[in-house]
Amino acid sequence: MKNILIASLLLVLVPACSVFDNKILTTVTNKPAVNMQKSGSKQQPQGVVSVDIINDNNRLHLLLGKQEHSLKTLWYQHSDDGGVNWSEAVQVLKQHELAIKMMRGGDAQITAQGDTVLVGWAKFDNTMQFNAGVMQTARSIDAGKTWQFSQSPPDWEPGPHRYMDLAADSNAMYAVWLDRRDGVSKVKATQGLRYARSVDGGVSWETNKTLDKMSCSCCWNTLMADGEGNAFVLYRNKQPSDLSIGMINQQQQWQYLNHVGAFSWQFEGCPHIGGDLDVQMFEGKKRLHSVVGTGHPGHLGVHYLYSDDAGKHWSASQQFGNESAIHADVAAHHSGRVVVVWDMMGEDGLAVHVAESDNGGLDWSKARKLSKPGLRATHPKVVKTETGFLVLWTESHGDSIRLGQQVL
Repeated sequence: MKNILIASLLLVLVPACSVFDNKILTTVTNKPAVNMQKSGSKQQPQGVVSVDIINDNNRLHLLLGKQEHSLKTLWYQHSDDGGVNWSEAVQVLKQHELAIKMMRGGDAQITAQGDTVLVGWAKFDNTMQFNAGVMQTARSIDAGKTWQFSQSPPDWEPGPHRYMDLAADSNAMYAVWLDRRDGVSKVKATQGLRYARSVDGGVSWETNKTLDKMSCSCCWNTLMADGEGNAFVLYRNKQPSDLSIGMINQQQQWQYLNHVGAFSWQFEGCPHIGGDLDVQMFEGKKRLHSVVGTGHPGHLGVHYLYSDDAGKHWSASQQFGNESAIHADVAAHHSGRVVVVWDMMGEDGLAVHVAESDNGGLDWSKARKLSKPGLRATHPKVVKTETGFLVLWTESHGDSIRLGQQVL
């Protein structure tokens, strides 16, 4: 029964939503365009199909990808009060139709250094597998008011480049993604994990580094800058297919650290499940927090762990939700407060839940449901704010897809 359950969950692709609560986010409306991107006869999700949010010096930067009929667009907003009020939505590149491949779990990405904001996505290309092509990026130097195409991180031009993540600190911008520049591996469902750094705000990128030649081919990667010039990467490995963590230090040297949760899951396919990281100063030391998903029959679901030695060793794993839990995120405050959010199956399909700790992840509250009854809610993201946390997810009822939210 467990194998049947995880097999069905790994095939679920739940779309996102279209109209936002005006008290929180500005409603976004596309104008009609003459040319419409053709992506097949299958009915496409309508509404928000991509979400990413980050906190840069207590400014929240939000990137939403929206689809109306076959038109795909990106929209940017920011908030300086933890998500209570938002700037007017700005359409990235002012294009009414972007050739972009995006979906929940393969979202367009955003990062920022002050007024410089960088977004990235995979170009829609129907000549390539899964219609995903090369990475493209756009850059704003006026806090998101205007946007221009910019140089993208990969120096391997053929592509495709997929499952990217972006991060930044005061020193640099960082990018990771997957590609097959080394050729096709004998191991099924693999790509190489690549990395690049920009020290001029995304204007140019240094020579790419290969971090791991045999990563899982279609799980999203997580990149986190620790503020001290180090960048941590959480990615799904192969043989076994557990999530692994490594670090690029200030000298741009890569160090593989460990598996995050040693489940010894041997899986030849690709589960489309990633994880997340955050960092917290707790009792005078730096603590890494992580959530990971696994399809191991004996450990199905979402698990939380922490590390007090920069990712070399990890605590025993703690499961959140039941074996149907699949997508998860984590955020932590230096006060000791930690929040984990995840989705799992309920009466209406996937629903979003939350649990909190006030002592650095040692003890946890009872889980509670955040999303409303009657809706399918999926792929939650949590970001810390100056005073608390903001949780976003996408929820649908029939063909109507919208963004759900909760301030914690």
